[in-house]
Amino acid sequence: MSSRRNFIKYILSGIIGFPLLKGIRANYKPKVVVIGGGFGGSTVIKYLEKYIEKLDLILIEKKKNFYTCPFSNYVIGGFRDINQNKFSYHNMIKRGVNVVFDNVKYIDSENKKIQLNNIKISYDWLVLSPGIGFKWDSIIGFNKKDSIKYPIAWSGGQDSSMLFKKINSLEDNSKLIIVPPDYPYRCPPAPYERACLIAHFLKKKKRKFKIIILDKKDSFTKKELFLSVWKKLYPNSIEWIPRSKGGIVNEFNSKENYVVLKSGQKVFGDFFNLIPDQKASDLIFSSRLSSQEWCQINPVTFALKNHSNIHVIGDSINAWDMPKSAFSAYSQAKVCAENLKNIIFENKIEAPVFLNTCYSLAAENYGFSISSWYRTNSEKNRIVSLGSKSSPTNASNAERAREARESYDWYSSITQELYS
Repeated sequence: MSSRRNFIKYILSGIIGFPLLKGIRANYKPKVVVIGGGFGGSTVIKYLEKYIEKLDLILIEKKKNFYTCPFSNYVIGGFRDINQNKFSYHNMIKRGVNVVFDNVKYIDSENKKIQLNNIKISYDWLVLSPGIGFKWDSIIGFNKKDSIKYPIAWSGGQDSSMLFKKINSLEDNSKLIIVPPDYPYRCPPAPYERACLIAHFLKKKKRKFKIIILDKKDSFTKKELFLSVWKKLYPNSIEWIPRSKGGIVNEFNSKENYVVLKSGQKVFGDFFNLIPDQKASDLIFSSRLSSQEWCQINPVTFALKNHSNIHVIGDSINAWDMPKSAFSAYSQAKVCAENLKNIIFENKIEAPVFLNTCYSLAAENYGFSISSWYRTNSEKNRIVSLGSKSSPTNASNAERAREARESYDWYSSITQELYS
């Protein structure tokens, strides 16, 4: 994992001023507010906590418990309980962080105020890690209300358990339809891992089934790895239909249980998992912080374009070559916290490097991964890839089991760091 010791140091001269601190009494504690207590927001809090005597540190989170998106597919696959993915902010509160459980309705960036349900909170600096938003009009006939009956299970919450219950109730010879979103979206390999783990569960139940993945894309992350394990573990049970072969879904008919492809063909099914295309969090748009689908940020400080006192990390940003993942949000958050601290205390700005490691399981003890490294380009205006390394497609079962264990070790390590 990257850390501050890994950063290539340099001075970013002349781009950041400090109008807030200059002229303010010496004992003033700048107020830093973080919205969103997932991997990104909690990491910012964790790395700023060491300065809690000098900062007024506040986390705003609408839910008292956080359910992780990582490992939610394991719940859907039937070998993990949803409560194993549940974490509270109790220890964060014990460490002295002011945690406010409330819903953010609006951010008044001009006056540096946050409107909650009943109160307003002011800030000097604001860090947003609000997660993802959905384009509910990307599939005709499928909207937010429909997702209650047909859960998308894309936010790590109780809908993962609901999706598992639907899978558990399927009869023999069921046809399952999975529709992944178009790029960019949260956790690129997740729809394909989900297909594997659903197949793993149904195979254990000795059920006959067919999973059809109808895709808007002609390629996807870890494609060769997934294709090889589908052939090895679930032969003739998982079929991927890409864009070039007619996989684009235009419409969903919930009354008659079919989707309509771009060609007009109807594909009937017994189970549907439709995952809408995605955009930045709704809070970004309701607060008029961006006119584009993704927040445009400074990749060195994560300051939001045209908003020097607002920083954004995680799923809602345009991170260029970096994918949207929990590990990416964690890596970005460490950089954001470090350089936000440097801005506030007028220290040197660090030149960031980033890491993302993404594990996927094809069965309970059968895993593989890809690790990628990133930095800012020479102009310091985008994040670029330094390369990546994937698991071999011909790995042994022992190697796959080792990588599955590594995924659990990573999860345990990061959740203990942030929530214990």
